[in-house]
Amino acid sequence: MTTHAKKALLLISDGQDNDSRYNFDKVRRLLQESDVVVYAVGIVSGADSLSSFLEGQSVLNELANASGGRAFFPNSRAQMDDVFEQIALELRHQYSIGYKPDNFIANGKWHTVKVKVKPPPGLRRLVVRTKPGYYAIARNK
Repeated sequence: MTTHAKKALLLISDGQDNDSRYNFDKVRRLLQESDVVVYAVGIVSGADSLSSFLEGQSVLNELANASGGRAFFPNSRAQMDDVFEQIALELRHQYSIGYKPDNFIANGKWHTVKVKVKPPPGLRRLVVRTKPGYYAIARNK
């Protein structure tokens, strides 16, 4: 069995673009190609309008999902503490699996992947969080 270090990024943001170097599509693509999982924590200031909040929430959800991570939107300091505890707990209790199809061709195309698990008898439901797919690119080892 090969072990790999986990890479996680904690993103604390309102989800708004403030003159970034990379646009949203480029960042999403980089996340889809990377081995990092994003945990996004959305923050809201009193000055944010509902539409900017919803737009930011959508951006953070999509970036987290593209990486196989999660987005959280706490409403209070207590909820913020709970979110960080959930993230830490999840990072300590997760497994990683790898997959390479027999007919792999590094053609750069997007391939959708669906992972299902069946818990052993007596265990509660298991939660699977994964990237929705991968780009078939050659990896340097």
